[in-house]
Amino acid sequence: DVDEARHAPAPPKLSHLARAATMQNDAGEKVDLYIPRKCSYTNRLITAKDHASVQINVGKVDENGLYNGEYSTYAICGFLRNKGKSDMAINVLATRDGYLETVLNLPPVSATS
Repeated sequence: DVDEARHAPAPPKLSHLARAATMQNDAGEKVDLYIPRKCSYTNRLITAKDHASVQINVGKVDENGLYNGEYSTYAICGFLRNKGKSDMAINVLATRDGYLETVLNLPPVSATS
């Protein structure tokens, strides 16, 4: 019995990449380890190494100023933050989505765009 265990072929070892490629959730569905985000303003990919990027949730409020449980998420890449343009980008995005009215003079967003 001991000799058989010693001479039994070892199970094949999966490389690190092969294990990552076969990741599954509890339901048995294959899932990705990393899904990259895109900057909400520039549409640049935010890579895993972009440690200067931020993601901000802006809450929606009713006419009394009370949070209603809904929010919009904005991802800002480190490139914009490095250039000092993230405040402007958030203002543009928030104006486009109807959070701000008097900060920027932007053309109204049409229903088709």
